[in-house]
Amino acid sequence: MPYESPLKYFRDQYKNPDKYKEKHPDWRDPELGEPDLGEPDNQEDSEIDNKEKEIKIEKIGEAGKKYQETIDLIKSIDLKPEFKDDSAEKNIIENRREAILRYLTAILEDARNYLSQVNYLQLQKIASYDDVAKYQEAVSSSDGLRRVYHNKLISDLKIAMRLININFNADFSEELRLNEELKMTDRNGFDRDSLKKKMAEREYAKFPYPAGIFIDFSRAPKDPQGEREYIANWALTIYSDLSALKK
Repeated sequence: MPYESPLKYFRDQYKNPDKYKEKHPDWRDPELGEPDLGEPDNQEDSEIDNKEKEIKIEKIGEAGKKYQETIDLIKSIDLKPEFKDDSAEKNIIENRREAILRYLTAILEDARNYLSQVNYLQLQKIASYDDVAKYQEAVSSSDGLRRVYHNKLISDLKIAMRLININFNADFSEELRLNEELKMTDRNGFDRDSLKKKMAEREYAKFPYPAGIFIDFSRAPKDPQGEREYIANWALTIYSDLSALKK
């Protein structure tokens, strides 16, 4: 299954920018207010357009950079050179890699859905409805969707972090890695020692954060509600970061 870049989800995300500036006053969408110039008429225009794209990519914020770095690392990790011929283990790595990349794509879609619903709730006006009961019903329904999207974001994010820790994170405990790996269905028949040798065939990488991979979980509150708010704030940050990119 070919990998589809998750960056496509952040094209043209500049509607209602003031809603994001309330919490992120320094953020500015460089695309806002620019006219549509259409396709370039000649080679010179095309080169200028390419240079503008490069400039916009450089403006991506820290959260977006760490997310892209995580994707790049996952795509690059393989078996160590001396074990390249182990086709069975190579196949396992490829299957795990594809699963992780699907979750990383889903996380960005979850963030978009969640923040779109938050924005929708903020825009609701009681004057738009015939009576208070209809207004309360609309807001209640929208708030329910917000919670669904938020829960899915948290779930997908934690699953992705777990899979990355087990398979590719050099900072993850080897004992915990083996404990988790032994639970995998494709490891039936392995004892702990033989699996430890097999796992030593892999390359491992240091990701942006030892705890959290692409989000600094060492700073997340320990209580469930605080953690939910921390993830929501991260989603807002990465949403505004990636909105500056063009495909």
